[in-house]
Amino acid sequence: MNKTRELYEIIRLIRPAHRRLARAVEANLRETGVSVGMRAVMEVLEEAGPLTVPDIARNLFLARQQIQLLINDLEQMALVERQPNPAHKRSPLFTLTSSGQDSFGEIRARENDDMDAVCDLFTSEELQSTQRVLCAMLDHFAEFEDDPDRPRKLE
Repeated sequence: MNKTRELYEIIRLIRPAHRRLARAVEANLRETGVSVGMRAVMEVLEEAGPLTVPDIARNLFLARQQIQLLINDLEQMALVERQPNPAHKRSPLFTLTSSGQDSFGEIRARENDDMDAVCDLFTSEELQSTQRVLCAMLDHFAEFEDDPDRPRKLE
């Protein structure tokens, strides 16, 4: 098989892999009261620290309105809290509460258990090679990335 065909076969596997991973995340979250979207917002806040709703939306390539709904739910659950934003009075910063940090840590620990089982199937070199291939594809097709301030639906 030539390299073009091999790469095409990898690309064909991305969609079902993504779908199964999304369902696994949903199943992992079932007892938490946290949705997949809420989990994504929590992950961004855990990695980046306090951010505004527009900043979170840009990071996730989603509309600000969608993020605002998720933030509202997370705030009601006391998993995130508002902080004053010295740079912009009308756009508060949001951060994980200690309860939100604990909750996200538990979510990630469960996810890591699943990933550990898969990691046992591969060498570090194989995983690094896969990462290089995916990063190269992202770089090659970067011109097709959405504007984070105006994400588009796929046609």
